[in-house]
Amino acid sequence: MPFPLGSLGDGAWRMLAMAIVLTQCAGGMLFVDEIDTGLHYTVMADMWRMIYSAAKQFDVQVFASTHSYDCVYSLSTICRSAKTEDAEITIQRIEADRSTATPFSGAEIRTAAERQIEIR
Repeated sequence: MPFPLGSLGDGAWRMLAMAIVLTQCAGGMLFVDEIDTGLHYTVMADMWRMIYSAAKQFDVQVFASTHSYDCVYSLSTICRSAKTEDAEITIQRIEADRSTATPFSGAEIRTAAERQIEIR
């Protein structure tokens, strides 16, 4: 049954906008600051699945920032997928007092989530 888009909450609007923008970035890059803004933690895994799928389909490299542990933990659901290559998804921890980022592979993201290790 159709419903007015205006009745959707901010999180739904953000997901819709992200899906549209991913199609517009085909063959390029997308930078998203605070990717989890406006999203409830229960939908973040769905967000990452949508982003991962669309990024692969449209050949988009996605860079996202977050301070949310829930967002990082939700990313680990994609890393658990047998279809992902270990280097396809990484976290780069950036610290003010260091000149280079600390990289975490898909396997390390999975392990950190399973053991509740802080990597953001």
